[in-house]
Amino acid sequence: MTRDERIRLWSALSDAFVDNKVDYPAIARQLAGFDRAAIKAAFFEEVAPVCYSNLQAPIPPIWTAFDSAWLVETIDGNQQARRSSTFRRMRDRALVAYLRNRLREEWHRIERELELERQDSAETG
Repeated sequence: MTRDERIRLWSALSDAFVDNKVDYPAIARQLAGFDRAAIKAAFFEEVAPVCYSNLQAPIPPIWTAFDSAWLVETIDGNQQARRSSTFRRMRDRALVAYLRNRLREEWHRIERELELERQDSAETG
């Protein structure tokens, strides 16, 4: 996957964390063509760790969309920290396990829409 594709993937997935009605079909359309396992890994291991706090804030600061530059910089920073620190890798593994449980419903909604998108593409293609 190219860097631009990865950034596109992150941006689409970050839409699940806005403080507004989430448009899951739109997210699925943006993710068409990506490998399902790559989408799931990016959702829980890259995007959720930097975006989930928006859903937990009493007054969430992000209503419509995350800034792409901020998103890329923050995910890149997290990945660099993981590479350089054993403690950070352990902490992040625990966080991802928590997020897999906490965001289970959000992931299932994305997955359902991805399946519907795949079916629609197969019928029209």
